[in-house]
Amino acid sequence: MRRGAGGLVAGFLAGVTRIRVLNLREIRTHRMRVFTSLSVVVVSSALLVAVLSTYGSFTASVRAFNSAISGAADLEVAAIADSGVDAGLAAELRRDLSDAKAVVPLIRGSITVGGTQIPLLGSDFRVTALSGDLAAAQGGASISPADLENGIIVGPATGLHPGQRLTIGDDEVRVARVVSGPDADKLNEGRYVFAYLPLAQRLTDLAGPAGTAGRVTSILLVATPGADVGHLRAEATRVVDGRAVVVNPDFRAKQAELANSVTRDSTLLVALVSLVIAAFLVFNTMNMAVAARRRSLAMVRALGARRTHLVGDMLGEAALFGIVGGGIGVPVGVLAGRWAVSQVPETTRDGVTIAITYHLPAYVPVLAILACVISCVGATSLAARSVFSVSPVEAMSPGEVADGVPRRGVAVGVAGIVGVATVIGAWIIVFTVPGRPAIVAGAVYAVGALLICFAFTRPLVSAIVLLARLFRGPGRLASVNTERAPRRAWATLMTVAVAIAVGMGTSGALDNLVSSISTSLDGLGDPDFYLSSTTSDEVPLGPVLPPQIATEVAAVSGVSAVIGGQWANVNLGEDRALVQGLVPGSRAPFMRKASPDAVRQVLAGNGIILSNVLARALGVRTGDVLRIATPTGYQQTVVRDTVDYVAIDSGAAAVSSALLGRWFARPGDTYLQVITAPGADKTQVRAALDRVAAQIPFDGGLHAHVYTGAEALAATQRQAQQAGGFTVAIQWIVSAAASVALLNTLLLSVIERRRELGVLRAMGASRRFLSQMVLAEAGAVAVVGALLGLVVGVVLHVLSDEILSATTSLDIVYSPRPITVVFVGVSVVLCLVGALVPARRAARMNITESIANE
Repeated sequence: MRRGAGGLVAGFLAGVTRIRVLNLREIRTHRMRVFTSLSVVVVSSALLVAVLSTYGSFTASVRAFNSAISGAADLEVAAIADSGVDAGLAAELRRDLSDAKAVVPLIRGSITVGGTQIPLLGSDFRVTALSGDLAAAQGGASISPADLENGIIVGPATGLHPGQRLTIGDDEVRVARVVSGPDADKLNEGRYVFAYLPLAQRLTDLAGPAGTAGRVTSILLVATPGADVGHLRAEATRVVDGRAVVVNPDFRAKQAELANSVTRDSTLLVALVSLVIAAFLVFNTMNMAVAARRRSLAMVRALGARRTHLVGDMLGEAALFGIVGGGIGVPVGVLAGRWAVSQVPETTRDGVTIAITYHLPAYVPVLAILACVISCVGATSLAARSVFSVSPVEAMSPGEVADGVPRRGVAVGVAGIVGVATVIGAWIIVFTVPGRPAIVAGAVYAVGALLICFAFTRPLVSAIVLLARLFRGPGRLASVNTERAPRRAWATLMTVAVAIAVGMGTSGALDNLVSSISTSLDGLGDPDFYLSSTTSDEVPLGPVLPPQIATEVAAVSGVSAVIGGQWANVNLGEDRALVQGLVPGSRAPFMRKASPDAVRQVLAGNGIILSNVLARALGVRTGDVLRIATPTGYQQTVVRDTVDYVAIDSGAAAVSSALLGRWFARPGDTYLQVITAPGADKTQVRAALDRVAAQIPFDGGLHAHVYTGAEALAATQRQAQQAGGFTVAIQWIVSAAASVALLNTLLLSVIERRRELGVLRAMGASRRFLSQMVLAEAGAVAVVGALLGLVVGVVLHVLSDEILSATTSLDIVYSPRPITVVFVGVSVVLCLVGALVPARRAARMNITESIANE
């Protein structure tokens, strides 16, 4: 045992000595190589952290807000539409549900204070059964009955103070208390208002006629200890009988995840492709770094070192690279993620304005560092295998000689076959896998494209050689260097191709997506003006406009027609959809895209039109009978048509406005479409509409917003462009990583040929000649890489269009983008500029030091 333990200690100490003498010495003496290699690892780690944390922050913020409210609740009886659920249903549930420990009515909404929307929560004394955070929001201590009638309790971040009086709608309220203490800002960062149920109902227009219980947003159920929640759900569903939906309390977080599907799908698509590319760049960089050390490693082997020891030491060094680079990349990614989240405005869910805060899941840094370690170790193991698979004498030869050995035919053939099969598989995934999983096709294609390019190494290198020879003397010598080191040339041109392909594929697909959104919203921009309860940046979900506004607008000089309509949020189980109420003459995408017969039947109140996304979520198609839960009970209608429409939440639908008001207890209009007479002065008409909007306040002092049809369409397009903003940022991060890898590869190519360049200088070659030789090789690589990137990028662009079509259910049409020329030009210039550093290094080498053995 002692001898065995001593052997382990001795082996460990010997390994530490080898790493200190060999590996750390290599790191100290080649700082530029270490820096460039580490830079790619840092960028890859930062990319992973930024994508995963930013993508999850929106959902995590909604989840944190809702869990703080729902607390111990096991089920939620949620309103189907914005009109709420009958508060009297709470009494029925208390009476009929023996397994319910607490039945708590709840109101979620927002009030406007000083031009800022603040979340409003309302409940009764039972709220303390739910959550400590809500108990804190309630103020903790008791409050006098006199304060219950018009007193509100506010969070510390609202800027209000005790005793302050406010007018909200038709009610004058007083700040009874400002919550203080360590838990005061846990709920929505301290931005909230709490009111007891009757006052909250008045502030949100959910109060009913005198003698009735009014309406609430939802009713939360807390099961008795040991009760079967499944049985409680079944009983609650029986009592509710279609007047509301019985769901898990976290269903809003799931809805939030679907809310920005354009952002989610485009970001995930680019992230998956980018991570594959980043792994390739790490492999490329580490492979070149290890190949540059083959002579020193071979010398150690010739002196008797064991192959396994050296491999272990190199893998340990690679793991250190991954840990250090990944660790440095984590805070960089956090900063990038925080910046991205700071650009996202507050979100409104069920009428509640929720602050979006940055969330970094605990697993993200670990995953990022682990991915970097695996990439570095994997790349180093492959490079080490190529070094140690030859004898020490062969490995002592210059890197170009060993690099010039042709790749094994079997490996090339297998790579080509697998690559073609993988690319075909990516297209099969797109056309056979519905919805979000189709995003995987982007990463699958990236892997397949890299394998095909690997299989075509020899033709690609031959193209570089032919092109380099056009640059006369320096070019001919550069072509000889390329022929002697085909693997290095392939790695360099692939770096250029990757940067171009990713830029073309992602930017082109996003541009096509924005164009397709414009097509899917055909009709939205047709009205001359809109009067809406919200701004042009939001869907006009409410509140309902006073009928007097429509009358006054119709009387404006120059107005020929006023067409009403409304949008409403509808919960279909745990999914949320937007439903539009149409009237004859409506200018709406549903009216343009659906068949004339379907439009006629829907306007007559006999059917519904669904977006493709919603039809897929509900599992129905044209002609099917759809059973819908409404506040007035279950209703049945026929699906008359399905159309392309922007993916909002779980989808969108359209019924007649009269049917929407009758089913969902919400008559009226949330927007008006204004058509002007031919020859009318639109400037004067808008001024008159602005006066009407300012003179008729509604719902607590709000005023209608006036904007043009063109502004409404531009706002929707702008949202799509903003959604793709982070995606474009990811693309530039990948391009930056490719730039670093390109500089690294060109620099390492000069380091590898140090002795050769010294011999050329000793033979009389001028410094200018050496610089031109390096630039000629870089120029040839840039041109071939750019052409290859164009081919790969065009296919990725087309594939990305199909992927986004599958995930958004929009008919995205491919069209080439002029910005492609910019990507190609920037990449070629970048390659040449990146070659200036190694060219200067080659020209300034000391002849004696270059010829001497390292």
